Amino acid sequence: MATSRLERIGTIFTRVEGLLTRGAMKPDDRPLWFDVYKAFPPIVEPKFARPKPEAKAIRQILYKEDIIRAKFHAQGHGIGINMLSPAGETQVKKLIQQYEKLKSEGVPENKLIEKSVAAVSTERQLDAKISPKIH
Repeated sequence: MATSRLERIGTIFTRVEGLLTRGAMKPDDRPLWFDVYKAFPPIVEPKFARPKPEAKAIRQILYKEDIIRAKFHAQGHGIGINMLSPAGETQVKKLIQQYEKLKSEGVPENKLIEKSVAAVSTERQLDAKISPKIH
C-alpha cells in the first residue's frame, strides 16, 4: 500500500515525537510547547494537506450610533477627547445624545448636526467657566 507524498509530511508534533522516540533529540531538549500539545491536542489536527476552510462573507455590523457618529466625523466634529477626565463622557457620545434628543423633539434632519454641535459647544463652554483648569 503506497502512501501519498502529503501523508508522509506529518505535523511538527509528529516530527518532534519521532525524534524523541528514536533518540535523535534528548527529552531535555524538547520544545516547551510539546508537553502542552500532548496534554491538550487540538480537535482538528493542523496538517498541511488539510483543505482550506470555506470563505464566509463578513456581515457589516453597523449600529445607528455608528451612522450618526460618521455624520459628525465627516464634518470634523467630535474629534477631541479630555484625557484628564476619564470618568466623563466623550464629545462624540454627548453629540449623539444631543442628536437623539433633538430628533425626538422634531428638529429637521438637515439641522440636527448643526444644532447638536452648537448645543454641545455651549455646554462645554459653560463647563469650562465653572470648573477650574488643571495645570
